[in-house]
Amino acid sequence: MNDLLKQAFPVEDNKGDDDHLFDSTKPPTSAQEYLKRVRQEANRSPDVVVAKINRDVFRSKQTVTVSDSNGFLPAPSGYEPTLSWQREQASEFSELRQRLGRHKTKLINQATQTKPTLPDDANEDQWCRFCFGEDFLHRLKARRGQSYSTSSNDGETDKKAPSSNDGEMDGEAQQSVVLRTNGVPPLLSIVAYISQATLHQVLEYHVSWFQHVGFSLSQGCWFYALMALLEKPLLPDAASMIRELARLCAAQRAALESAEDERLSSLNLLIALVIRYFDQTDLCNRR
Repeated sequence: MNDLLKQAFPVEDNKGDDDHLFDSTKPPTSAQEYLKRVRQEANRSPDVVVAKINRDVFRSKQTVTVSDSNGFLPAPSGYEPTLSWQREQASEFSELRQRLGRHKTKLINQATQTKPTLPDDANEDQWCRFCFGEDFLHRLKARRGQSYSTSSNDGETDKKAPSSNDGEMDGEAQQSVVLRTNGVPPLLSIVAYISQATLHQVLEYHVSWFQHVGFSLSQGCWFYALMALLEKPLLPDAASMIRELARLCAAQRAALESAEDERLSSLNLLIALVIRYFDQTDLCNRR
């Protein structure tokens, strides 16, 4: 070991002849003697020292138990996709993100393109209504135990739909009713104008809605679109959110009654993207 260490201070080497003359009960009389004592003690000590601790003494005093589980539930038999399928989806997702970036830039630069009016970042109810409609918001409030009134629209008064001469609603009014009922799909003309800060906030909303209401195919589309626009490298908050999304998807997958459930492929896809594309591979390595 001494042959590998670089000498810090030159010390006279007496080949150990006077080692026995050192009196450990007395302080060293010179700097040379002090350094020789240090070297002598180092030579007598093992290279690696492991403390022997009686852990039983502390068991009764332990107040916090830390688990190494990541909370990710393994797929039931017949529910998990093959590794080749997961890698294929990650590869296609990577290509999609590149195409999406080009189309997003082209769309924003079009002078004739009208920028959509998006809900306020801090208004969760508006985003919930925007993405999934009034009925979904009503179910969400009920699951959370919150009061909900259809007579108000986050401070905005409901407007009567204009009518045409034959007593029917015009196209714009019909579209407004459809959007309030079903929400808006994540079209490129919409998600292209969502900033990264807004995207992180909306993704957090969606994860919370998943926790309270469950998973649907329409929400899977929104998750896929938001993840397609999520910039890498991930910020810590974003990484935490998509990891929680993967755990929720795994729990939902484990609760499915049949492998024929139409939601299974969407859940597997989101899990595969989090693990394979966003490099959260520890989720599938540990239980």
